[in-house]
Amino acid sequence: MPPDDEAGALIPAPTYPEPLPLLPNLEAAAPYPLAALGDLLGGAAAAIIEAVQVPDALAAQSVLAAAAMAAQPHANAQRAGQLIPLSLFALTVAESGDRKSAADRLALRAHHDRQRELLDSYKAEAKAYRDNRDAYQRVRALVLDKAKGTPEAVAAELARLEEPAPPLLPFILAEEPTLEGLQKSLLNGHPSQGLFSDEGGQFFGGHASKPENMLKSVAGLSKLWDGAPITRTRAAEGESASRSGCRLSAHLMIQPIVAQEVLGNPLMQGQGFLARFLIAWPQSLAGSRFYRDSDPAKDARLGRYWQRMARLLALAPPQDERGELAPPALPLEREALAAWITTHDAIEAELGKGGDLQEIKPTAAKGGENVLRIAGVLAVIEESGAITRPILERAAILVRWYLVEALRLTNPAKAEPHLIQAQRLFDWLGANGWQTFEARTLQREGPPIARKSAKQRDQLLAVLVEHHHLLTSDGKHFRINPVATTATTATKPAQRGLESGDTLATSGDNPQLSPPVAALSPTPAPANPGPVAIVATSATATTATTATKPAQQGPEGCDTLATSCDTPPTIPPLSQPVAALSQGAKPANTGAIADVANVAVATHARYGGEL
Repeated sequence: MPPDDEAGALIPAPTYPEPLPLLPNLEAAAPYPLAALGDLLGGAAAAIIEAVQVPDALAAQSVLAAAAMAAQPHANAQRAGQLIPLSLFALTVAESGDRKSAADRLALRAHHDRQRELLDSYKAEAKAYRDNRDAYQRVRALVLDKAKGTPEAVAAELARLEEPAPPLLPFILAEEPTLEGLQKSLLNGHPSQGLFSDEGGQFFGGHASKPENMLKSVAGLSKLWDGAPITRTRAAEGESASRSGCRLSAHLMIQPIVAQEVLGNPLMQGQGFLARFLIAWPQSLAGSRFYRDSDPAKDARLGRYWQRMARLLALAPPQDERGELAPPALPLEREALAAWITTHDAIEAELGKGGDLQEIKPTAAKGGENVLRIAGVLAVIEESGAITRPILERAAILVRWYLVEALRLTNPAKAEPHLIQAQRLFDWLGANGWQTFEARTLQREGPPIARKSAKQRDQLLAVLVEHHHLLTSDGKHFRINPVATTATTATKPAQRGLESGDTLATSGDNPQLSPPVAALSPTPAPANPGPVAIVATSATATTATTATKPAQQGPEGCDTLATSCDTPPTIPPLSQPVAALSQGAKPANTGAIADVANVAVATHARYGGEL
């Protein structure tokens, strides 16, 4: 009860202004099509989801990137005679405490075991190399001391000596390298490696992301994704080197506030660097992860996955006559090629002005290549010997999900830099217990963004006051608004379901698990209701929304790969808004779109309606 004043009247409780969001709201993500990963990878992801209690996309990203690293030295995809590496770059956005480290540890267990084996072997190999090197140098010195005759004769005598080669550096996993360090590791170590960091903010916020190094790092990592030769030119003797055939897969996990800056960075967008990444930003499960007594080490699905990863990681990759990595080309079956062309052309048709993928043109333009890369990874993991049409269709489903996700993330990527900085400052204040403070103290003891200058400090404080996150009466003393939080968006994303307006669901969607997914997950897992014919479509490019009103989903959401006639008996009918959109597709592309829809429907039926 409010306290009484001296006259006995009730004193009203203080009221505080409602905080305004600094950053745009983020709509709910579509369910990740786990079944498209296949029994082995999909089963491993389902096991991680159950054991660690992480979002489906987070577990899938960890497993897919780890599988790409294991597969990449053993094969290439190909298109029109062009060889395409199987390397994949993944970027996952998750909040602190979302157990991304635990998910990555399980996905990379076999990889860490392999690195420990290489480290143990390296110790003995390094000792043998040092002994052989010392012996070589002594014999070489003796030859020079006793050399007689012409320089040519001495050179011929030295040529008969075989100089020992140092062993390969034993590292196959990197966490926080600079581009230079990563190139050096690939030049002097194993030609197939992985860049994995469950704190990717250290990578984007470390040495590699300083303005003077960012352009170089972005260009260098892009070339590694492309499979281009590595060349280092140095003035010092012995420092220049070149190597072809190197492969790098990457999975970086970053926190939302870092993602706001990364996704909106024009340099990373303009260079096509982010377009190479498969990006996922799943909703946090914090608050629903109640205790489960489970031991993932005893899960048969993870056991099979670890065994397959271990075999691939221990298998010697093909090499050419120069000793460089030379992965063979995976055959692309004729029906698979036809399905890929249909998928590629359907994506391309939406890249033009007014197209559904116009806002993510750089990302969508690489969609066709990512379909081939993922299909190649699946083919190697599943030992199919070729990229078949079913494998290609599953890869297309996965890429379509990533394109829909990229469209969803165009909104936060447009946040103004000063609002992002203000949010970072507010998060720092809350995390460090600065409930009340003075402006001058903040500049002395606060985070770097507040210490840069008094002008910048005051600008950020003004933004936070204007948005009612901070309260002040004199512009010098501040306190956090008691009703404000450190959330990066104003409200939680809409819950999945028919009532939320989820554009990837229809009123006929059955939320029950299909038999294939139930087999992957012996214990109940979250339903994945969207039919493939809809999951395989792209959502409309969303326009920038205001900070106070999330982007609406509805009729403008686009179903580019399905038509109103795609309603076989086993598939729930398309919703009226989606069917209407499909009928409004560009006439020039109707055939290709219908073909892709039929591919999706066929795959949907094959997997029991649960993709």
